[in-house]
Amino acid sequence: MTDPLPTVPFPSGKTFVFLQCSTPVCAQVAKAFTAAVTALGATPTIVSAGATAQTAQAAASSVIALKPDAVIISGNDPALYGGALQTLSAAGTKVVSIQVNKDVSQYGITFNYLGTDLSAQNGKVLADWVIANKGADANVVLYTLPVLDLSAHVQQAFTDEMTANCPSCTVRSVPIDVATIGTTAPRTIVTDLQANPDTNTAVFVSYQTATGLPAALTAAGLSPTTVGFAPTAGNLQDIKDGKLTAGLAIDFPVSIWTAVDAAARLVEGGQPVAGETSGEVPEQILEQKDITFDPTQGWSGYPDYASKFTTLWQGK
Repeated sequence: MTDPLPTVPFPSGKTFVFLQCSTPVCAQVAKAFTAAVTALGATPTIVSAGATAQTAQAAASSVIALKPDAVIISGNDPALYGGALQTLSAAGTKVVSIQVNKDVSQYGITFNYLGTDLSAQNGKVLADWVIANKGADANVVLYTLPVLDLSAHVQQAFTDEMTANCPSCTVRSVPIDVATIGTTAPRTIVTDLQANPDTNTAVFVSYQTATGLPAALTAAGLSPTTVGFAPTAGNLQDIKDGKLTAGLAIDFPVSIWTAVDAAARLVEGGQPVAGETSGEVPEQILEQKDITFDPTQGWSGYPDYASKFTTLWQGK
């Protein structure tokens, strides 16, 4: 992206809010959001939205009183917010969502960055990687995360791609409760793999589900091939250490900074640029040999993204 904001530098005194969902990845998103909004020259505010309609609506209602210029949501289904997003939009707040897989206009969302096309692409890429690496003998379990709006769409695309290109392969799915990530989820996965000893590949709709899994696999004497979407810093370290096999990485920093850029353009009275409306975002399959960077900092295809965005926003 090379288009500066309609007004440079971005006007001072603006407030941006992130309604943070309950998954560990959303905490990573919140960190990138804070850095981006600060670089923009606006004030960032994080409000925890939880994972239920009750917590989401309470959070959004509290945001209404703040009268922010922009609100960004990610992870949660916008239906959880009831009519609160419509209220924000009616008051003039620009509401931007990230990777919502449905028509967002009914929820008062001004613009959705990323969506069904990306989820379908990710499901296909994960399936193609499995076929390329395991061949016709792939016996796959897909661990889903139903709380995420994208989960069902990735699952459908993955299953369709496996059926079309590897009819001899076996695919089953197992849902994981978001509340168990980092606690009992590894035990659930190990128990499932022990009950299905022919399974040789574990695929994760959201790789955060595999938090703490390598130790549990080792203790159980299991060593399935593993791959998943959106590896966290911990997942990347596990891949580097050879404890997980591969991950389909999304450029979290660039994607979040891009969403903030789209929101800034809307606040200024403009529109998102072509790359934002088409859903462009850097992604890459990462295996052990590819992690030559510091995993704690995550993966980015553009390490100098911050300076590039700052130039578009501040003219310097």
